[in-house]
Amino acid sequence: MSIFALATAPGTSGLAVIRVSGKEAFKVAKTLTKFKKIKPRIANFSSFYDHKNRIIDKGIFIFFPKPNSYTGDDVVEFHVHGSNAVIKYFLKTLSSFKNCRLAKPGEFTKTALLNKKINLLQAESLIDLINSETEIQRVQALKVMNEDTTKVYNNLRDEMIKILSDYEAVIDFSDDGVGDNVFLNNRDKLLKINDKIKEIILNGENSEKIRDGFKVSIVGPTNSGKSSLINFLANRRVSIVSNIPGTTRDLIEISILLNGKLVRFFDTAGLRKSKNIIEKKGISLTNKNLKDSDLKLFIFDHTKKIDEKILKLYDEKSILVLNKIDIKKPNNFSENKIYKPVRISVKKNIGISTLVKIISKKIDDHFKVNEDNIISRERHRKSLENTVFFIEKCLNKKSINQIDLAAEDLRLAVRNLGEIVGYVNVEELLDRIFKDFCIGK
Repeated sequence: MSIFALATAPGTSGLAVIRVSGKEAFKVAKTLTKFKKIKPRIANFSSFYDHKNRIIDKGIFIFFPKPNSYTGDDVVEFHVHGSNAVIKYFLKTLSSFKNCRLAKPGEFTKTALLNKKINLLQAESLIDLINSETEIQRVQALKVMNEDTTKVYNNLRDEMIKILSDYEAVIDFSDDGVGDNVFLNNRDKLLKINDKIKEIILNGENSEKIRDGFKVSIVGPTNSGKSSLINFLANRRVSIVSNIPGTTRDLIEISILLNGKLVRFFDTAGLRKSKNIIEKKGISLTNKNLKDSDLKLFIFDHTKKIDEKILKLYDEKSILVLNKIDIKKPNNFSENKIYKPVRISVKKNIGISTLVKIISKKIDDHFKVNEDNIISRERHRKSLENTVFFIEKCLNKKSINQIDLAAEDLRLAVRNLGEIVGYVNVEELLDRIFKDFCIGK
């Protein structure tokens, strides 16, 4: 089946691109344009006709014959006016062609992957690039997508395969007394490979945070001003502000850019003892969110006594905030070197800019970005960690009688490293990866 879809963002615009890929692409182009001859990779101006010979629109079309196309199959791109009516009717006309159907999300890129135009690592990086909101996300996505990154993984894998072939030669010719020094001869090579992979893991320590955003939880007792603060940061009302304790019962999230980094703030349920089932579930969600957070803002009403039980959750990745300083009441918290509270009034916009600067600095101090990073997902990290695990298992085998076991460990190491680029059967990963793509990509 040939596939088609709108390749540009939906909605009214000056221009829209509709892509067709597959065996029917050339036939579709000739039928819609009435061109008898179509030169590859040339922008042709044409009217586009439906099956009743009525003009749909006028625009440009380009034909990319396989294998020199994005998908590796024949591809035609129609550049039409970005009118919703034009797009809708054009897609309707395409659906009337035999063996043509609307593409699924990411299906063009999936076809490119299956046709070996790109690898799995590049496909993932492409969606990261499309979804990038910050400069640092854009740079990371392009770095991982680069051919040089693929070469790093491929070279490491090739080196392991060479060592594995030495092991397998010893197994195959064991009766000839070959290979008594096979472990010794390859030990330094394996150690070097292992060190390189560990370095990649270390350099990518914060890569997932760059991609997904840094998580900041706003926690504290009820009515301390958590929801007011998140509404202020969002510059709109996203949380309910009320004098009634326990109003927030679910996690509310906003995303903002701080110093070029995507930061996700979570307004959490107030921490207190509660008999209300729904509120208790909200508090349970808060506790779970705290464990997953990169930074915690503990916000208290400065006119009230600090809850020491909540304060026990404070650590080096926390900031203590005293709110409502516009209310002239005795201060219930004395300065000390451990907590260094930030004093604010959300209501009067006092100290908020200082708080934002402190949050930004805290993120910069704790989550350094390494320019040599070539991983961007938890999947990559796990594959690399598994590779290290099996290499080290292999290195622990020093007797020639263990050559079979050592070879199996090395096979598993090669397999795990190959999963990153997509050398092994990764069919189960594809649906998970491509569901995040838009239909036209």
